[in-house]
Amino acid sequence: MSSEARTQKIKEILEKHQGKNNQISAGEIGRQIGIDEDATHVQVRGLILQTIEQFNLPVAGGSRGYYLISNKNELDDYLSGIDGRIQEMEKRKALVRGAFDSYY
Repeated sequence: MSSEARTQKIKEILEKHQGKNNQISAGEIGRQIGIDEDATHVQVRGLILQTIEQFNLPVAGGSRGYYLISNKNELDDYLSGIDGRIQEMEKRKALVRGAFDSYY
């Protein structure tokens, strides 16, 4: 299957998984497009991102899978989660920087 055919198929798959309660895993997407890889699903996750960018899809992803955001509440919840992760990463960054500075 060509890359274009794969992204088209992923688009179709994601459009069938609208809403937070209708998520699909990267592994399942991989199986449906003919990619069998290890538990990290690096190739499939890359193709999912490529699909999101190519078709400008409002897709959310989390520990349980991917889904097409279907309403404003889902969008707000997803963006809030991203903001929280960013804050935690900033805290971690400051912690490591401070630890490095005091250690050396």
